[in-house]
Amino acid sequence: MDGDNCFPIPLAAMAFDFGVDGAWVVAREIAARLRAGREPEVMAYLAGCDIALLRSLGRLGGGRAVWQQDDALWLRMARVTVGRQVLFTEAENLHKQRNAAFSADMRTLGQRCSGDAEGRRFVLDQIADLLPYPGMPLDEALALLDWILALRRKNGIADDNLRRRDGASLVACLASTADLIAAAARAACLCQQALDEYQRRSLELPAGQRWLPWHDFFAHHPDLYDKFHQDVPDPALILRRWPGASPAVRKDMGLTLLGAIADDHGLDAADQLMRRDEALFAALLQEHSAPFGVALSRLIWEKQYPALLPLLFPLMTETRRRIAEHPDTLRALLSSEPQRVLTALPGHLDLLIALLSPDQLRAILPQLGTRIAKTTSKAVRDAIVAASGHFAIDEMKAAGWFEVRSKNLRLACRDILLAHPDQAAATPLLEKMLASGGFDAAASSSLSAVLAPSGACSLAELETQAAAVTRWSTAIKPFEHAEVLALFQPLSEHAARAALHLAATGDDALPPLATALLAQLSADNRARLALHAVRTWTAGEGEPRLRWMLRLAADGADDRIVDPLAAAIVAWGKKARYPRALVAMAQLSALDSPYALLRVMEAAESSKLKDAVVNPAIDTLAAAARRRNCTVGELVDELSPDFGLAEGATLSAGAHSYRIALQDDLSLRLIDARGKSLKSLPANADSSRFAMLAAAVKHSARLQAPRMMCALMTGKSWSAPRWTRLFREHALLRIIGRSLIWQADGASFRIAEDFSLIRADDEPCDLAADARVTLWHPAGAQPGEAEAWRTHLADYRLAPLIDQTGAPAALPPAAQLSSDRLQAPAGLAVTYEHLAAILSKAGYREGTRAEGHSTDISWHAWPLRMAGLEVRVMNGACPPFPSPGTPVGVASVELRDGANDDALVPTADWPAALLATVWSQLLLLDAKRLA
Repeated sequence: MDGDNCFPIPLAAMAFDFGVDGAWVVAREIAARLRAGREPEVMAYLAGCDIALLRSLGRLGGGRAVWQQDDALWLRMARVTVGRQVLFTEAENLHKQRNAAFSADMRTLGQRCSGDAEGRRFVLDQIADLLPYPGMPLDEALALLDWILALRRKNGIADDNLRRRDGASLVACLASTADLIAAAARAACLCQQALDEYQRRSLELPAGQRWLPWHDFFAHHPDLYDKFHQDVPDPALILRRWPGASPAVRKDMGLTLLGAIADDHGLDAADQLMRRDEALFAALLQEHSAPFGVALSRLIWEKQYPALLPLLFPLMTETRRRIAEHPDTLRALLSSEPQRVLTALPGHLDLLIALLSPDQLRAILPQLGTRIAKTTSKAVRDAIVAASGHFAIDEMKAAGWFEVRSKNLRLACRDILLAHPDQAAATPLLEKMLASGGFDAAASSSLSAVLAPSGACSLAELETQAAAVTRWSTAIKPFEHAEVLALFQPLSEHAARAALHLAATGDDALPPLATALLAQLSADNRARLALHAVRTWTAGEGEPRLRWMLRLAADGADDRIVDPLAAAIVAWGKKARYPRALVAMAQLSALDSPYALLRVMEAAESSKLKDAVVNPAIDTLAAAARRRNCTVGELVDELSPDFGLAEGATLSAGAHSYRIALQDDLSLRLIDARGKSLKSLPANADSSRFAMLAAAVKHSARLQAPRMMCALMTGKSWSAPRWTRLFREHALLRIIGRSLIWQADGASFRIAEDFSLIRADDEPCDLAADARVTLWHPAGAQPGEAEAWRTHLADYRLAPLIDQTGAPAALPPAAQLSSDRLQAPAGLAVTYEHLAAILSKAGYREGTRAEGHSTDISWHAWPLRMAGLEVRVMNGACPPFPSPGTPVGVASVELRDGANDDALVPTADWPAALLATVWSQLLLLDAKRLA
C-alpha cells in the first residue's frame, strides 16, 4: 500500500487537541509519516501549524518522541521551528554529539531570529546553552559570550542584572582558571558565573589558597569585588580592599569576614580590621549573630577588644546550641566573672552551672537561687542537684535558699536535700519544708513517702490522706463523669478526684499517694480506667498537655488499650505528628504483651508509616527480644496471642461465668456451665470487652498472612516440638492455619479439622520428633503436587491464608546468577509507570537516590524486616517525578542482610521460594519491555 493510501488525510487537515495528550497523538502521527518517507509534509506542517500546538510538541520529554531518538532529525526540525521561536526537547545524548559544526549551526539559527526583542529573548533562553562543545577554543567561547552580551544589551538587560544566567553553559566549558578570569573581565553578569564555576571546581582547595589566582584580577577590578565579596569570602582580599571601600561596602564586607573566619583561616585579617574599627564589628555582631562562631569567640577572648568583649557572653549563651559549642571560652570567661551566669536566660542555667567550679558557684549562691526561682526547668533543678553535693547544707541555708517561698526554688531545694550526702542535716529541713505546706499535693505525697515510709495503708487511712487534697486541676475534667468515677470504687468520689489530680500534677510519674489509691481498684476497673485514659488521650490527638493521662495506664492496663494505641500510631505515623506515634508505641512496649508487640510488629512492617516510626518499632521488638533472651525471629513466633482462649477465657455476667470459645469462622461464642452455646450475650455481660476481644482475634488473624509470607519467602524452619506448640496446639493458628501447607522430611501436609496431620490425598502424616518443619513451596515440588493440593483445598473449601499452590515455581537459568546477584534479562528497560506498578504491587518502595544524582531513584526495595533481609531491584537512575513513558533500565536483583551491615547475600544462599518469586517479578517486567 503506497503512502497516500496509508494517510488519506493530509497532516495539515487533521484536528488535534492542544494539550499534552494531543501533542503525543501528533508526535505519533509525525513518526508514522516520517517512516513512510513523508518528511517534506511533516516539515511543512511544523512551519504552519498552530503555534500553541507547536509549543506543546516542544515540551514533550521522556525520550519517546521520534526527534529525541535521531540527532540529525532534531537538527532538521530545529531549522524549521526556530523561526517560530520554538525548539523541541533534544535527545538525551545530543550533548555527546556537540562539536564545532553543531555550534556553528546553532549560532546561524540564532542569528536568523535575533532581529527583534522577542527573538533575542528566545536565543538567550533556548539557543545559548546549545552553543558550547568540548574543547571549544577560548577565542571562540569569548566571541560567543560577547555576542550574548550584545543581545542582552539590545534587549535592555544591564550587565549587572544578575538574575539571568545567560551564557552560563559557555562559561562552564572554559578549561582553565585563566579562561574564567578572562570571561569575568567582560561584564558583571559573566563575572558572577565565572566565580560560581570556579567555586565548584575549587571546593577541595584549602580556604586560605582557594582565591589566590583571583587576587590580581580584583586588584584591577575593585568595583567587582565590592559586588561579589560575599561569593569570594577571602580575608586577604577584604583586608586589601578595606581602605578604599565606602562605609556601606565596609559594613557588608565586615559581615562577610565574620562568616569566613575559621580556626586556621582569616584570624590575622580579622584582628587587624577589628582593631581599626571595633565599633563597626560590635554593631555587626549585635545586628547579625549568625556568623558568630567558635574561632571568632576565641579571637575576641584572646585579644580582649574593649568594644567586643561585653558582647561575648550574650552571644555565646544566646541559644543552648551556642553554649554547647563554646565550653572552653565560657569556662575561661566565667573563671573571672562567675556572676555573668546570672545574666543568662534561666532556661539555660543547667548548661552553665555544669561549667562552673564549686568555688565559682559558692561565690554566687544567693543570686543563683533567685535565678533558679524564675524557671520551671527540671533540667536546671537536676544540674543544681548534681552540683550541690560539693556544698555543705549550711552554705545553702546561709544563702537563703530554704527561706524563699518560690515553688520552683522549693522544688529544687527538696531535690537537693533528698540527694545530699549529709542526710542528717537534710532530713530536719525536709520535714520543716513539708510541715510548712509549701508543696502541692503531688510533691507532698512524694516527699512524705520518703520521710515516713508507712508501708501499706488501709482504705480509711488513704481516704484521710486524700481528704487533704482540696483543689483540683482543670486537667481532670474529662474524667469527672459518674461512669468514670464509679471505676474508682471502693474509693469515694473525693479520693478518686484526688488520685486524678495527683496524676495530673506529678513531676514524671504517679505520686505515691496516687499509686496507693489506684491500687484499691479491682483489676477489671483498673483496666477499664486505663482504656478510658488512652481513649481520651488519643481523642485529644495526643496533645502533650494530655500526656499525664497515660500514667493511669502504667499499671493495671491490659490488651484493651492495644487497639486504640495501634490506631493512633497509624494515624499519626504518616504525618508531622509522628513524635506522638512514638509515645503511643512506648505504651505498647511498656505493656509488653504478645498482642501489644504484634501491633508494634505491624508498624515495623508498614510501608505507609514514616521511617522515623518504623525504625523505632524495629528497635522496640529488638528490646523485647533481649528482655526474653531470644532473637527477634523467635520473638515473632510468640507474637500470636490466643487471648487466653486455650486456658478457658471467661466472661462474667452477674453471678454467672461463661467460657469464651473460638469458632471455625474465628467468631466467638459464649458457652454456659452445661456446655450450651448462647446465641446472644446476656443482658448484663460486658459487651464492650467481648466486642474488643472479637475484633482483636480477627485483627491478629489478619496479621498472620504477612508473617507467614515472610516465613515462606525466607525458608524459615521450626523444630517439630516448637512447630507443634506454635501452630498445631495454638488456639488461633490451628484454625486459620488449616489452609497452610507444611513440609518435613520431603513430605507435605496440613493441619486437619481434627488437628491431626494429613497429606494431599487425605492420608495421615506422621511428624518425626527430630524433623524440621517449613512452609511448602512449589519450587522443587514433586510433579503434580501443586495441583493435588489445589484440589484438596478446594474440596475442603479452604481459602488459602497465603497463596502457596499458585506461587511462582520456575527458578532462573543458571546463566542469570552471579555470585551475589540475580541478573535481569539482557537489555531490560520498561517505562517508569510499568516499573512502579509491578514493583509496588509486589511490596517494593523507592530506595536511596543514585550517587551523584541527589534526586534520582537508583533502586527499589522490598523489605523483609522480621527476617532482617531486604530485596533490591537495581534500576537505572530515574527522576522522582518522571514524565509519562520515561524509560528505566533494570539491571539486577540483590539480597541484603541487615544483621551484617547490609552485606550482599550470595545467591547460593537464597531460599528457592525467594529466588523463584524474584525471577517471576523480573519476567513480569520483561513482558513490558520497551521495543
